Amino acid sequence: MKLSKLLSLFALFASLTLGAQAQQKVGYVNTEAVIALLPVTKKANEELAEMQTKFLAQGQGIQEEMKAKYDDLLAKNEAGQLSDNLRQLGQQEMGQLQQDLADHNQQSQDALVKRRSVLFKPILKQVNETIQEVSKSQNYSLVFDVQEAGVVYGDVDINLTKAVLLALGVDQATIDAASGGQQ
Repeated sequence: MKLSKLLSLFALFASLTLGAQAQQKVGYVNTEAVIALLPVTKKANEELAEMQTKFLAQGQGIQEEMKAKYDDLLAKNEAGQLSDNLRQLGQQEMGQLQQDLADHNQQSQDALVKRRSVLFKPILKQVNETIQEVSKSQNYSLVFDVQEAGVVYGDVDINLTKAVLLALGVDQATIDAASGGQQ
């Protein structure tokens, strides 16, 4: 899939450059780096981390309940206080707690994925719109995403990442710190 996407992008790029070399301006941007440096991304990640912490605490509560139940059953069994019926009921309870834990873990993951999608959808939209605006304002005909297109080399003069970050309001010091001064 990625190979065919890369080949089609290469073919498009080749046809554009052969047909109108002097008229086409090609650039690239690292959207992953752009998204990572946005303050709204930090807030979204903090919210997701809080949710995950809450879910983990709930899961630990279920695990503690399972351990207490297991320890109680083990102690009663060693003391000879468990009939076959009580042993079977205890095993069923343990099975139900294990199922509850598995359900909780699945529901937690589903909730995190859904919330991440909700939080990042407007961020991605804003970044894509800003890339389009910067590209148009600087007369770029074609702009690749370093992450998606698999660009392994690009002249720094056609890297729009810094321009996009500045257009999104990220300050120069933050950009320099993140890039190690290599923009």
